[in-house]
Amino acid sequence: MRQNNKYLQKVADELTVYQRYLIDETIELTPTQFDTFDKIDTARAWLREGYSDSQVLTMLKQSKHLADRRSREILVMAYATFAELRQSKDKDGVKFLYSELFRKAAMEALQAGEFVAFQMLLKEAAKIDGAYKDDAEVKTDEYKKPTKIKLVVKATPEKRAVQDVGYEVIKSE
Repeated sequence: MRQNNKYLQKVADELTVYQRYLIDETIELTPTQFDTFDKIDTARAWLREGYSDSQVLTMLKQSKHLADRRSREILVMAYATFAELRQSKDKDGVKFLYSELFRKAAMEALQAGEFVAFQMLLKEAAKIDGAYKDDAEVKTDEYKKPTKIKLVVKATPEKRAVQDVGYEVIKSE
């Protein structure tokens, strides 16, 4: 068990190096770290293309000649390092990614001059985002009734100083 904790600590330390590398441009990686970061980036690209976790593990083992344990580490570090991959495993994150794909396609249609396709693709992206949800309707009954506010100010006439200010909310029914 003790050895396992040291191993997990080693992987966690390695992960922080790559996260710092993405945030801070002044940090330089050693050749070995850069090679590992390249493998993480490759796994990220495969995941973004739509490959499953098991397919990515298999491709890492075959193309990069990695052991099973190291390929799993690289997959975990890819998920931990890049937020869009974590988001793609979440239900709302998948919806976000699909809506972004529709928006990109809409922009390409707009550049090609296809205005009807542009409109349809944007409408589909809005549906995926939840812009047309029926259960998210605002209850407007409360906002339809007018509200009257009456300010009550008591001041002394000599000094023209305000002594007491209050208000009353009068709701008409």
